[in-house]
Amino acid sequence: MASNKAKADRRATILTITGSDSTGGSGIQADIKTITALGAYAASAITSVTAQDTGDIRDFHDLPATVIEQQVQPVMDDLPPDAVKVGLLRSVGQVEAVERLLRQYEPRHVVLDVVPVSSHGNVLMPPEVIRAVTDRLFPLSSLITLKLRSALHLLGKSTDVRSNEGLERVARRLLDKGGQAVVVQGGNIVKDALTDVLVAAEPCRTRFFIRPGFIDRNTHGAGGAFSAATAVFLARGKDMEEAVGGALDYLSQLILRSVDSGLGGQQRLLDHGGSLSQPAVSTHVLELYNHLMNAIACHHRQTSDVGFYADLLNITPRYLAQITRRIAGRTPKQLIDGYIIKEVEVQLCGTSRNIQEIAFHFGFSSQAQFNKFFRKMRGCTPTAFRRQHL
Repeated sequence: MASNKAKADRRATILTITGSDSTGGSGIQADIKTITALGAYAASAITSVTAQDTGDIRDFHDLPATVIEQQVQPVMDDLPPDAVKVGLLRSVGQVEAVERLLRQYEPRHVVLDVVPVSSHGNVLMPPEVIRAVTDRLFPLSSLITLKLRSALHLLGKSTDVRSNEGLERVARRLLDKGGQAVVVQGGNIVKDALTDVLVAAEPCRTRFFIRPGFIDRNTHGAGGAFSAATAVFLARGKDMEEAVGGALDYLSQLILRSVDSGLGGQQRLLDHGGSLSQPAVSTHVLELYNHLMNAIACHHRQTSDVGFYADLLNITPRYLAQITRRIAGRTPKQLIDGYIIKEVEVQLCGTSRNIQEIAFHFGFSSQAQFNKFFRKMRGCTPTAFRRQHL
């Protein structure tokens, strides 16, 4: 019994294998900060030394594969990690070395953060490295995380994703390449919000997470912090959905706390120090907002009634309005209608359904009511919109 208690009380150890960021805002530095802030112990192995600012990477100095192995092996032998996060890899040799290490030591959880292109569109991984990562590391991963831009680049797609269904299709195409689960982040499905999707192989499931989009549009290192946080939650025994949800909640609060820190230039740096006062938006309020957006994603075809969503969250419509204005600067009705109109546009531009079918699909009682709603939102009829965008 004593040994079980000691095991439960032991701090989780997370090994992060990725590049160095001279600003400290992403890469190995940010991973160590995230892991430490969440109460785990961080071990590390550097794959590339970068020269960069918060806007872009200016130069790479990639380490040989043998040096990566020399860093990882002593950690694996002496401090067996509860989870491994793998980030920036720049050569096929590096990928092959990481594959050998993962196969040799078989860590319980492997979170693979794939970044083939930067947020500014610069290519970070040559095609042969992307293929090596896909072929060799995807099958060994508990979770693969990518921003939507990176996911489309990896799949060789340039088309915009404008619906939850499209976002899920992208994630499932990646899941088909291997791995137990995939998260694709940053779908701009809803105005003033970002949509992330988690798809898992066993059991087969899909979960959408919707979060305020305004808080991390100009934040440096958010993707890496998310993947590192997910590794911590997995190491603590959370299931995949709980780990991803916990990491997203942590990231949202971290960004909110960092908004007024004054760190960074064009892009804000995440402040992991914890010395700032608590964010203006409490954890409870942020959770309610996120629950609202998830509820809208599930029920927008059934109803646009604000009272329905307030009842679902067990709060009053007035309190719900205070929450949405505080976080997004919009009323609940504006959020609901904004979600509906985006989905309607997808149907108009991406399907052959006639206007009446689309109207009934979204719960409108008549085509006339639907036309009135659409004209109010877009200033033209659905027919005219479709004609303009075909």
